[in-house]
Amino acid sequence: MIFIVIPVHNRKEFTRQCLQCLAEQRYRNFRIVVVDDGSTDGTQEMVRQSFPEVVLRKGNGHLWWTEATNEGVRYALNNRTDGEQNFVLTLNDDTRVGSDYLQSLMDAYDQKKPCMIGSVSVDADDPEKLEYAGTIHDFYFAKEIDLKNRFKRNYGNLAGRAVHLESHSLPGRGTLIPLYVFDTIGLYDSRRFIHYMSDIEFSVRARKAGFPLIVNVKSVVHEYVRATGLFVAQGVSWKQFFSSFSSIKSPTNLKTRYHFALAHSKTKLIYFLLDLGRISAGFLLRKIRTNRVKNSPAETNANGFATSSNHS
Repeated sequence: MIFIVIPVHNRKEFTRQCLQCLAEQRYRNFRIVVVDDGSTDGTQEMVRQSFPEVVLRKGNGHLWWTEATNEGVRYALNNRTDGEQNFVLTLNDDTRVGSDYLQSLMDAYDQKKPCMIGSVSVDADDPEKLEYAGTIHDFYFAKEIDLKNRFKRNYGNLAGRAVHLESHSLPGRGTLIPLYVFDTIGLYDSRRFIHYMSDIEFSVRARKAGFPLIVNVKSVVHEYVRATGLFVAQGVSWKQFFSSFSSIKSPTNLKTRYHFALAHSKTKLIYFLLDLGRISAGFLLRKIRTNRVKNSPAETNANGFATSSNHS
């Protein structure tokens, strides 16, 4: 039995689309647990009317991703089925998947068990654009190798060269977790990682406990990148950048990254400072590139449209 845990908040149409994709799965041994954290847009009513088979759990608006996911995991732990292996699949509502998605996860688990199985993710608006394929962490000097770059951020390149990839962490966006992993290492840490990084921290903890982390290339999640909380590739101002250090909704929240450094790095405070430096340098480079584009001279063609001054 797969318990598919989906935390949601005020994204009714995303939630509807995600649930519809799951209703069309070829693999049928699953139960969906939607944890609605205080939505006011009619999400709960939509789920009850359109997907009555879905288990609906309610929050008060203060669960955030981590505790909402824990609520779903607790349901799975209390309702596991006897005589078969049970799993939790964590999934975000701003995603869609193909009809063979669950089957591909189970096939990969059967090949690589015992382990956790993660999904490749691509941009829903540009399916060849690879958004995630695994990460290699340097726990001494806060360096990260994003495996999607090895395949030029192109899903076709990845699919032609690999079947499985080993990762040092896995996100909550499409990760299949045997229920006994929770029995072994506990739930997601909602005290230190309220919203962001709890999925990364959990998977790192699982890997330390001896569970390999495998990304299955055939298990593809289409994510709506434009719907993420803080899309740093867009024009973020200096004020927004510094505010992100204290925002619960931000992946660069300093408390979150400090707690991660203390829990999992080899160098603790040095790791944290290097991590902060890497984040700041990356933002500065993006600002410089953006300013160069804004300030680059442009020519006007015969039709009166601006054209780039660089010619190939």
